[in-house]
Amino acid sequence: MNQKVLETIRKYNLIVDGDKIVLGVSGGPDSICMLDNLREVKEEQIIEFEIYVAHINHMIRKEADSETEFVQDFCEQRDIKCFVKKADVLQIAKEKKLGTEEVGRKIRYDFFEEVKNLVGGNKIATAHNANDNAETVLMNLMRGASLEGLKGIEPIRGKFIRPLIECSRDEIEAYCEENKLDPKF
Repeated sequence: MNQKVLETIRKYNLIVDGDKIVLGVSGGPDSICMLDNLREVKEEQIIEFEIYVAHINHMIRKEADSETEFVQDFCEQRDIKCFVKKADVLQIAKEKKLGTEEVGRKIRYDFFEEVKNLVGGNKIATAHNANDNAETVLMNLMRGASLEGLKGIEPIRGKFIRPLIECSRDEIEAYCEENKLDPKF
């Protein structure tokens, strides 16, 4: 899988020497796999870049605090700087009369941007994968999207990169199991 991620990085020119990348890490298989793969590429000095982790605790699930601890420990063991934010998404959504998905997404992406600015970063990596991409295309098709809307999730869009976009969920889960990463959900 490491080779596939590296090939995706090269194919789409996702990461170049000197990049400072903020990784959105929830603690689930996708983001932990992304973090571990990018850490390995960095350590092998295939490309010279820096990584930082941004983790949001949405305070929705009872496991949220243990997931936050897991991400912090995972990063600490690998000497990766980790930034954490807690946000009561349900309360904020109620106050603003908005959906929790919408509020959670806004808080997440605002925090990623905040961390990017704090570390002088230039890119934000999310762990969207091939399954997410297929779902997006299907949803867009069902909504009656134009051909433009059927593209799905782009590997790179502005400052956002998706190193796992060509990896399936099965490959990601197998990678986590093989490498005993023990993701949290």
